[in-house]
Amino acid sequence: MAWEIGDTVLIRYGRLGVARFVRVGRVLADDDDGLTVWVGEGWPQVEYVLPDGRDLRSVPLGQRFELERRPAVTSWRGPGIVHHAPAAGDWSVWWFFEPDGAFHGWYGNLESPRVRWEAGGVRAVDSSDRALDVLVAPDGTARWKDEDEFEVLTGRPGRWSAGQVPAIRADGEHLMRLAAARAGVFDGRWTDFRPDPAWPVPQLPAAWDAPHRAEP
Repeated sequence: MAWEIGDTVLIRYGRLGVARFVRVGRVLADDDDGLTVWVGEGWPQVEYVLPDGRDLRSVPLGQRFELERRPAVTSWRGPGIVHHAPAAGDWSVWWFFEPDGAFHGWYGNLESPRVRWEAGGVRAVDSSDRALDVLVAPDGTARWKDEDEFEVLTGRPGRWSAGQVPAIRADGEHLMRLAAARAGVFDGRWTDFRPDPAWPVPQLPAAWDAPHRAEP
């Protein structure tokens, strides 16, 4: 089930059967290395927010996951990103850029095994975010991000178990080693990418909220 360059794809993160964060991207490559998509500035997305519309990160960490929330259709804020989901590995890597197009760095997102599906004209990749991330500078130096959130969420319903923690952290350490060696996806690919100006802004399909298919 290879997708074509320019195809619209949903990148969905969720849990317990519900898609809670949805990006709309266009395929840049779909090959033996994995799926790579572009998410452009202002392109539609879905995120869960507080009932008054505030971002979840606007409240203290200890309260963040106890409050009511609702889905909201918003748009990707800031310069666009390249999003790569490897053929193997419980993580994805995102390329971030400055407003002028200069490469800013990589974001290693640790996540559950992906489920790729296509139905009713919708193409999607489902996964569950595992909170812990790796930030990588252009020179390959790396550091952890959101270790506090990872600790708070471990063992909660619909999240990863305490027994999964060593393997999750090992995935992050693997990304750090690749980055230090400038190996794998950290070899310079996509760092000078510019999107096709002819691509129109993709639409968010009505079925964006189809049952989420990945496990934590």
